[in-house]
Amino acid sequence: MKKLKKIIRLFSLVLFLLLAVTGIAITGAAPTQSKNRDRIIDNETLIEMVDEKGKEEDEKKP
Repeated sequence: MKKLKKIIRLFSLVLFLLLAVTGIAITGAAPTQSKNRDRIIDNETLIEMVDEKGKEEDEKKP
């Protein structure tokens, strides 16, 4: 019985390794984090504000 358990464990280990290697081969390696930490830390959205035209600018144009 102990020998059977040992064989089943070894078979399941080989099976899981084979499935892992197959999954990596199909989908490719997982993406890694960027080495530039500034991009990760500074991820706030930047918006450019547009000033409204004043009455003075409208009067200057013919």
